[in-house]
Amino acid sequence: MQSTAKRLLAIVNYWRTLPVYLCVLFSKQKKLIKMDLARWNEINQIKFNMFESLNWYMSYKKEFRNLLQHRLKNPSRSILAMVHFVIARVLWKPMESLYIYTEDIGGGLYIQHGFATIITAKKIGENCRIYQQVTIGYKGDDCPPVLEDNVSVTCGAKVLGNITMHTGSLAAAGAVVVKDVPENAIVAGVPAKVIGYKDENNLGFQG
Repeated sequence: MQSTAKRLLAIVNYWRTLPVYLCVLFSKQKKLIKMDLARWNEINQIKFNMFESLNWYMSYKKEFRNLLQHRLKNPSRSILAMVHFVIARVLWKPMESLYIYTEDIGGGLYIQHGFATIITAKKIGENCRIYQQVTIGYKGDDCPPVLEDNVSVTCGAKVLGNITMHTGSLAAAGAVVVKDVPENAIVAGVPAKVIGYKDENNLGFQG
C-alpha cells in the first residue's frame, strides 16, 4: 500500500505525466511500454491503471524514466519518436548514472535501483531484471552479450563479450560472466561458474 502523502504528491505531477502519456499512446513502442508497466506493477505489488502507473513510476522511480525515454526514441529514431523522447526528457529528468544503449529490448524489463549501470547488450529478452552497478557490454572487440527471457543480473555483476545468458539464468552479485550461461543456471565468482540451478517453481535453488 502506498502512503497517502506519496499518492497526493503523485497527483500533483499529473500535469507533467499527461503529455508523456499521450506520447506513449501514439508511440510504436506502446505495447512494450505497457508490458514494462505491468511488470513493474507486479514486482511492486501496485494495482493502478496505465496512466496512474506511468505517473507513479515517473514520480518515484528515476530508473523507469530512463527506460521509458529509451523506449520512446528506439528503434526508429524517427522525427516523431525523437519529439516524444524530448518531451519526456524535458518534463522528467532521468537518472544520470544509468546508461541504456541496447535497442532490442523485450517487454517487461525491470531495473532495480540502476545506479552506476551500463546496459549494452546485443539483445535482451522479455521480463529480465537488472540491478545496480551492473555492466553489460563488450570484452575487447567482441560483440556484446545476449540476454534471453527472464534473465537476472544482480548487483555489481558484469556480463561481457559475445556470450548468451540463456532463459531463466541468473548472475549472482559481483559475478564476472564471460562464458555462456545454461538455462536456469546460477553463476557466481570471478570468472563466473555455475553454482546451481533454479528449481522448477523458481522459488529456490538446487545446488
